[in-house]
Amino acid sequence: MDKEQQLREQITDLLAQILELPGDSIASDAHLMKDLGGDSWQYLEFRTELERVFSITIPDAEVDRLGTVDEAMQLISEYVAPEAAGDKEVQAAGARDRAGLDGEAYLGEDGVYYVDMELAAHHTGRCNLAETPLMKLLSHIRWTHLNQFTGVPGKQLVDEENARLQASFYYVEIKFPRQTPMASYGENDRLTIVNTLDSFGNSVMDGYAFFYPASWPQEKKIPLMNGKQAEDLGIPYARTSNVFVKMGEGPSGKEKSKPAQPGVDNIPKIAEVPDSYLLVKKADQENGFGPPAEHFSLITPETLEFEYRIDPDRDINGVGRLSFASYCMIQDIAERRLLPEKPVIRIGHDLLNDRTVVSRRSAYLAGADQEDSILVSIDAWLENPFLSDHPAPEMAPIRLYMNCEMVRRSDGKRTLLSAAEKVIFGKTLEDAGLVESLKKLAG
Repeated sequence: MDKEQQLREQITDLLAQILELPGDSIASDAHLMKDLGGDSWQYLEFRTELERVFSITIPDAEVDRLGTVDEAMQLISEYVAPEAAGDKEVQAAGARDRAGLDGEAYLGEDGVYYVDMELAAHHTGRCNLAETPLMKLLSHIRWTHLNQFTGVPGKQLVDEENARLQASFYYVEIKFPRQTPMASYGENDRLTIVNTLDSFGNSVMDGYAFFYPASWPQEKKIPLMNGKQAEDLGIPYARTSNVFVKMGEGPSGKEKSKPAQPGVDNIPKIAEVPDSYLLVKKADQENGFGPPAEHFSLITPETLEFEYRIDPDRDINGVGRLSFASYCMIQDIAERRLLPEKPVIRIGHDLLNDRTVVSRRSAYLAGADQEDSILVSIDAWLENPFLSDHPAPEMAPIRLYMNCEMVRRSDGKRTLLSAAEKVIFGKTLEDAGLVESLKKLAG
């Protein structure tokens, strides 16, 4: 079968599924609405499916050219490279799309997902690139990466019992180089995000997003094995691990499952459960990820506590649960409420405006619904140059380390454990008037 005939059959099969007609009853020149009885919704669905399968974006001005199989073939041939059109593995061969990521994206033959993008205003906060929008971006990338393998959009991801599934994150790790924290990246900066994805038993997914400068040569923007390799290269990375849960099970009884789509079998397999699962279990058993290095001084002799009332219009995701991206925002709110008033060395609002993430590890242990409140507990430390061999203490950066625990008020169930290092971007201890206070704490 030549590629043109293969393309024709592929488009015909898509149209047959949408119209619920036998494929052999659809002539190549039969119009979807005038001849085949389709409606405007099915016309729109045909466009959407063509964009998904062939990894293209069809402009609104061209939509009228999709009435027949022949017209669709002609249009696709103009948007997909001729050697890729009709190829069964067109996505894996590298056909590009926009994927809602503000830039080009494609699935490589190695199963790695590549995203070339420009940071926009909606990725930023008070201090350049912000954590909550970054979490939303990582979530979208994970779903899109999965969709490239499964061949279906997220809303159609189901298990063998036809129950709709959600990818529920249980571990997230972010790390930026200390000299270039998150705030080093701002609007219009361009990145190539290289995303790996591995599967354990088709039910547990684990992968990394490596943030390369777009200006690097293409041959250097490669998938790495782990975060340590990214650290050695001096580039940021994020690790995300998720399981699949059935929707509608409620915050305290999420039933795990796995997708039934055959394409999931094509995701690279690992022989053992990811070590991120063991990291979460260990953190839960030990009540956190542990304190910072010894050259940090504790500034909260007593744990700081704050109650956060969930806002349904801001915090809840599309399936009715507290969004995993909202957890870091809730911690930011708690820090702003507590750190200017409670610690032995107070961190004022002017400094908090410029705080940015260097690293964070988060263990997601349970969900919450919109009627609940979250009890947030924080222990905080400041890096103290008088406890190390810093050559010029007054010029040292202002580095915070914070352990956080979140608990549902409704039943006392622990929902999150987190450890984060942040820096006050662009300011020194002398700028903030903290030198003498830290000297006293060092004894």
